[in-house]
Amino acid sequence: MNHNHESAEMLERRALLKRVAWMLGGAISAPAALAILQGCSAKEAAPGAAAWQPRFFKGSQADFMTAIADVIIPKTDTSGALDAGVPAFIDSVMADVYPKDAQERFSAGINEFETAAAEGGKGFLDQDAAQRTATVRQSIDAALTGEHEHKPFILAARELTLLGFFTSKVGITENMEYVAVPTAYHGCVPLSQMKKHVYWE
Repeated sequence: MNHNHESAEMLERRALLKRVAWMLGGAISAPAALAILQGCSAKEAAPGAAAWQPRFFKGSQADFMTAIADVIIPKTDTSGALDAGVPAFIDSVMADVYPKDAQERFSAGINEFETAAAEGGKGFLDQDAAQRTATVRQSIDAALTGEHEHKPFILAARELTLLGFFTSKVGITENMEYVAVPTAYHGCVPLSQMKKHVYWE
């Protein structure tokens, strides 16, 4: 029975990876996929819980990653990346799953992002919401041009933010049409009858 439950959960996680890969327009990097298949997921903090303590991020890196994740999936009428605990998820995955060379590239990428963002005269953390959004968008656009030996930092950050969010409780229940298994099969359901535009079971 337990084996069947694990198999169903593994199928769900594989389906999630396919969905996020579709959102990103490409494949998921191996360490990120491994983290999800091993059972890593973002967890929203319990009310009154102490703030998470970074194990991978150093100095202000946690603040930068938190701000970037908030730009990528901001809180709207549904929860955002910060509500889902995405920064802590990224910190945990980087510390526990990613190899040392990838850790070093990611850490260096944060520092390079900080330097580039400050070239306009104002540091990223000092920018308002619109400026931060423009900075992240410009960084993503620049990273998508040309070929790179390794995935640029901002694309890795975006990938982990999406994976962390859509493996969290709020990411699934608030943004996907969740139906518990087993359930009845309804073929060709009009999209207008669905409350959300992504179906998850």
